[in-house]
Amino acid sequence: MRRMLRGLPLIAVALVAACGGGGEGKPVTTEATPGPGQTPTEVVTVTVPNTANAKPVPTGKPTFKITITASAHTVRAGEPIRFTVRAVDANGKPAAGTAKMRVFLGSEVVDTLGFFPFTGTLTRNYRFSPLLKGKDVILQAEVDGAGGTQRANWPMHVT
Repeated sequence: MRRMLRGLPLIAVALVAACGGGGEGKPVTTEATPGPGQTPTEVVTVTVPNTANAKPVPTGKPTFKITITASAHTVRAGEPIRFTVRAVDANGKPAAGTAKMRVFLGSEVVDTLGFFPFTGTLTRNYRFSPLLKGKDVILQAEVDGAGGTQRANWPMHVT
């Protein structure tokens, strides 16, 4: 039996999401034909723009600054490394934002750690995949906050 999401077969939801939901970041409403015993429902999908950029350049006009630090520049695959992202406004006070944490190999995203809302300081641990052994990577914080987005990179070597 197929899993259902608000009366829609899961495959229909996946297809809508995979198709990008209509493009240009605008919400799209789609209707599915209900099966026997199901009620009609609408699915709203939103296309999230891909903002991944390996270069630590801002977008928009952010009114805050960020830094990223980690416990080392060299890490063993599978062992935890601790990283910290700090955000401050023009007065040096803690700034609020959402950090999109990613790992880049060259200009390609190879892992997304998650999206983390925070104010001032975000500290987390992360373990690099054994598939990255011998590679030079970038741990990046992309922080969306007041006025735009800031990016900061921490170069690393995985052993």
